[in-house]
Amino acid sequence: MKFKLHSLSKTFIAAVLLSVPVGSTLAVNNVFAKTDVVKAAPYHYSNKDLTNKFSRAGYVFKLIDAEDGALIKTNGKSYSPKVLQKIVKNNTLFKVKKVRPIHNGMLVDLVSKDGKYKGTTVYLNGIYNKHAHDKKLQPLIKAELSVMTAKDNKKPTAKLLGKAEALANKLTGREKKIALTSIKQVKEFIKYGTLGEIPVLLIGLYPVIQK
Repeated sequence: MKFKLHSLSKTFIAAVLLSVPVGSTLAVNNVFAKTDVVKAAPYHYSNKDLTNKFSRAGYVFKLIDAEDGALIKTNGKSYSPKVLQKIVKNNTLFKVKKVRPIHNGMLVDLVSKDGKYKGTTVYLNGIYNKHAHDKKLQPLIKAELSVMTAKDNKKPTAKLLGKAEALANKLTGREKKIALTSIKQVKEFIKYGTLGEIPVLLIGLYPVIQK
């Protein structure tokens, strides 16, 4: 089972970094596709709590693509395409250092595990969790995405959540620990339905783009 990551557009990241309305840009990659997430405030957590949520995950995030603007340096300029390609090719791992609210969502400040790269991107579709490729976790991921899509469409979630919980409890070791944390975060999403409650495991995979 494979999941399609939401690639980042140059126009999109430029718009959000400038904190201006993105209008038609959002329609291009359909990132916020008419869900309750968009109608609500970006999140109900404090900036500190939200930062802690993502930073606790550790060095598990990767850049989704090497497109110009995928990672903006502290001076406001993008890393060069050559450097970005190297980062993606080498599967460089990043940790979230800070989460910042913007007009239509959130930005995350990242630092690589070796400390060589630091920059900012859009948390919703600029990074993804490396554990998304773990084959043992993929049935759970599919089940959790179904729960969240049902929530967006104002459909019942209890049965779908029960299925996801059952899958989580069947796992062992590291996968089970990741799964149980993700289930807890899915429950928060069901309760609040804002950007901040998207499970760390599903960053870059949610919202599900409908074709």
